[in-house]
Amino acid sequence: MRTISAWWCALVLVGLGACGEGQPPAPPPKPRAEVKAAPETKAGPTEESRAELYLQAKERLAALLPEDKDGPKRLVAELGAGLREIADNAADAPLRANASLLLGTLHERAGDRRTAISFYRQTLALLPNEIEPRRVLALALAGDGQYAAAIPEQEAVVKDDPDDLEAWLLLGELNVKADKPEDATKAYAAYEMRRRGLIDGLTLQNKDGTYVMPVDQRAACARALIPARDNGTALALLYALKREPDPVVRQALAEAMGTQRLTGYKAPLTDMAAREAHPEAKAAMLWAIQEIERDPLESRPGPVPVDGTGPQGQGAGDMADGAGAKGQGANDLAQGAGAKGQDATGRAVTGPDAKGPDAKAGQQAAAKADPGAGAPTTPR
Repeated sequence: MRTISAWWCALVLVGLGACGEGQPPAPPPKPRAEVKAAPETKAGPTEESRAELYLQAKERLAALLPEDKDGPKRLVAELGAGLREIADNAADAPLRANASLLLGTLHERAGDRRTAISFYRQTLALLPNEIEPRRVLALALAGDGQYAAAIPEQEAVVKDDPDDLEAWLLLGELNVKADKPEDATKAYAAYEMRRRGLIDGLTLQNKDGTYVMPVDQRAACARALIPARDNGTALALLYALKREPDPVVRQALAEAMGTQRLTGYKAPLTDMAAREAHPEAKAAMLWAIQEIERDPLESRPGPVPVDGTGPQGQGAGDMADGAGAKGQGANDLAQGAGAKGQDATGRAVTGPDAKGPDAKAGQQAAAKADPGAGAPTTPR
């Protein structure tokens, strides 16, 4: 009992001594640390915001002026990261493909063709059944001097549309530069066969004087002949314009002539426009005359076709300089990597909403029917 009491007293004394005089005051209690709220997690981009960003980027590229040489590099710096996020992470495959295609366009126009080719390949991997990415990739590879690599892509293009004369010319050029003369000969022979077939579709008549092909197909043949600036094709177009009874086809013929801009067309077009009663066909003829006056290309003289037989065209070796539908030669096609040689600004492989692919037929028809910048277009 005594032992327990002594221990309890000692404990009490120790406690009292801790509060007695001569002892340092106890430090004040530390304030309780404030509990910081967890940072708010920012929501990631949605498919809608990605699509909106893509369309804004496309519009900004389209709005660049030709004299703004640094514009593409500036857009790469400002938009590249956002577009890359879309190309890598968007759930919608066509949207990813469009972002990849636009990135390729930006880098190509900024002078970085190797990076552009990488993005074009990504586009093709996302949409392997679309032909336009192959067309773009083939032209970019050709511009980079990778002719052998471009050939398979260009072969797919001509297989998709055998009547695309410009595509056959480019395939021949690629084989020449890849040191494949036999394949080049085959490509130029196919070009010539298709060219003659288009002329026949435009001009041939039955024994009763009716045309073999209907109006819409004759008009399509006229526009498909735009890349063929040889003398024989020029004579074929003049022959058809003189005899064509339908104003829709006459309008298409005038648009083709205005895009080719051969000086030999000016006098016949002037004569035909003075007598043309159909307003749309007349407008197309007047536009063609203005285009020839703006940037004329010399044409060589040749024999006049015999009435009733249709003109005989010249071979691919007689192609005039500037064989492309926009006036460029085969050597210059790589400078404008878009279909038909246009800039890649409008190269999207999906519709304006960036949600689904355009109809292939619509793309091909638009490419074939391109009458050139400023050509009169009216509903038919």
